[in-house]
Amino acid sequence: MRKRLALFVLSSILIAGLLSACAGIRPSRPNPPLKIVVGPVIFDAPVTKSKQIHSFENNPDSEQDHALLPILIDDIRLKAQRDLTEQFARHEGLAVVPFPEARRLLADLAPAGMPLSDEQALALAYQTGADYVITGLIHDYGAVRWQYWTTGLAVHATAELLIVGFASGWNPAIVAPALLIDLATDVPIWYGGAEILGWAFRPVRLHLDAFQATNCSGQVWPHDEAKILVPGKTLEQYPVEQRKLKHVQLEANLSYATEAIVEQAAETIRLQPCQADGAPAEIRSFSLLSLLDFLL
Repeated sequence: MRKRLALFVLSSILIAGLLSACAGIRPSRPNPPLKIVVGPVIFDAPVTKSKQIHSFENNPDSEQDHALLPILIDDIRLKAQRDLTEQFARHEGLAVVPFPEARRLLADLAPAGMPLSDEQALALAYQTGADYVITGLIHDYGAVRWQYWTTGLAVHATAELLIVGFASGWNPAIVAPALLIDLATDVPIWYGGAEILGWAFRPVRLHLDAFQATNCSGQVWPHDEAKILVPGKTLEQYPVEQRKLKHVQLEANLSYATEAIVEQAAETIRLQPCQADGAPAEIRSFSLLSLLDFLL
């Protein structure tokens, strides 16, 4: 099983490397700095019960769950917005509106948990003097939608097949058992919720949009980031007795996904020229997961 997990991680690194190679050359950092305000993060994951995203000593009854679930989801949204703000603030070439100020202004613009319209995004940018309004969407949290995990499983299994095939000289006595093990282990790993030999698989998929408000306005950069395996280094910030809790593992993976997607955004978004129709030119960056959005 340890060898199986090692192979899983190796193929993940291979896929990540291939995707990174497609990202292209990163532009130079903006001067003067771009000003960014982080707007709402919408929770769109198909979660219907609080026990799907939180560990309890005793699971709440249906009435308690009905009241508790919106509170848990609101906490997740706010944490994601705060994390995005703090992560952007760590990057040179960016000036970021503080989280409390953004939250105060948003309270007068849109109901909590609702996405911003283009008019509301422009209003937020005008009030803060921001060049860009960043908004987020949590597609998956704790489990992966079947449209994605079946596709992800197929891509992952193909990568593992190539690794095993070339390593074994395509010996059927080795390749066939490896494929059978794929079905037995990768399904719970990709679908989410599995814990194997201390490895926690708590999927989080975060989508980010960048709305340009300066010169000409419009969405210019959509991107997705998915994290399946909770990294031990990220969990180290929590007390040992909490590291097995579902909500702690998901929170850690949300922070991991946030850091990764902000790294990409901070190196990519720049003020774009206006096109003939008055909209800003789109920033093109490769995201395999974004290609799958049509499945929803």
